[in-house]
Amino acid sequence: MKIPSLLDLEIEQHSVIDLPFRGSHVITGAPGGGKTVMAVYRAWALATAGRDVALFTRSNLLHQYLAQMAPDLTEALNVTTYHRWIREFWHRRFRTDPPTVDEDGWIYDWVEMQRECIVQRVGATAHLVIDEGQKLPVAFYRLCRLLGVGVTVCADANQPIGDDESTVSEICRALGLQADPLVLRDNHRTTREIAMLASEFREGTGDEIALPTRVGPTPTVRRVPSLKHFLAEVSRCFDAEPERSIGIICRSTHTLRDVQSELRRLGLSRHTQAYVHDDQYRSVINFSTRPIRIVSTASMKGLEFDSVFVPDLDAYTEDPTGVEARLRFLVMCTRAREDLHFAHRGPQEPAILSNIPESLLIRHPG
Repeated sequence: MKIPSLLDLEIEQHSVIDLPFRGSHVITGAPGGGKTVMAVYRAWALATAGRDVALFTRSNLLHQYLAQMAPDLTEALNVTTYHRWIREFWHRRFRTDPPTVDEDGWIYDWVEMQRECIVQRVGATAHLVIDEGQKLPVAFYRLCRLLGVGVTVCADANQPIGDDESTVSEICRALGLQADPLVLRDNHRTTREIAMLASEFREGTGDEIALPTRVGPTPTVRRVPSLKHFLAEVSRCFDAEPERSIGIICRSTHTLRDVQSELRRLGLSRHTQAYVHDDQYRSVINFSTRPIRIVSTASMKGLEFDSVFVPDLDAYTEDPTGVEARLRFLVMCTRAREDLHFAHRGPQEPAILSNIPESLLIRHPG
């Protein structure tokens, strides 16, 4: 885990910390811009000024990452999750669970919640700092405005938005903001080579992220006879630099468990952690120990690792020109700080990489 000190922050990052403590604000920028880091610093700045602050996101794994990112900053903060904050807020005010419209109780009845708050004249003085804010429903932001809650939202622009999610423009309208979002334009995470590969998967013509000046090895794709052969390369990488963080990103939980089993066979179990939502044995990751971490594509957002390995390219069989497929690879690439490695076992390189120029991706036929 690497978080820059205040002295190491760039001018555009200090502009996030220096935003007014009153009102609501939106920060955006493409992957690598430092939104997660700035969410932590923004919450810390508000807490230092004596504000009642909650820092949260929708993803449970990213919540763990935020809480552990900088103990000296986050120990004074309420670091929680979206659902937990809503339920605790509602229970404090109404002594009951929030109204929902689904059997499982995770989709809230926002119309009823607004009505209850108006009738009971409920307000709040807290300030919320939200990472990955595009993952929350627009009705949540409308409720925040109704309650008078100040919100600082860090959100990705130019992303496809699914049900119960929000675009940056929708968030701004829901919060009643007139000013444009603050845009983090510089890539503070990856090398130039990784950023150039990631740019091949970008959609739209929104605000551009400048290419970093820091250089490193060109990303690779390799045909391997088996998962065992590919993970032997992971083992060699770990042996060479045991302090380097390694992320292994899998498409499915089945592959994730196979990877964990194979690393155990290679004698790396005490250096390895895996995350699977709702799995009691794989639901917590300590980001300060065990530098090899296995996650799924569903949980990778907001995380970063020195080295990233993708062992199962054959599983990505959807239309490679689709927005969702391209976004997935954009996010996957930008999890890596230093080096990036793909592998496939089939005879043909997956279509989503087949048109990538040789200058951006080194190919090893096996």
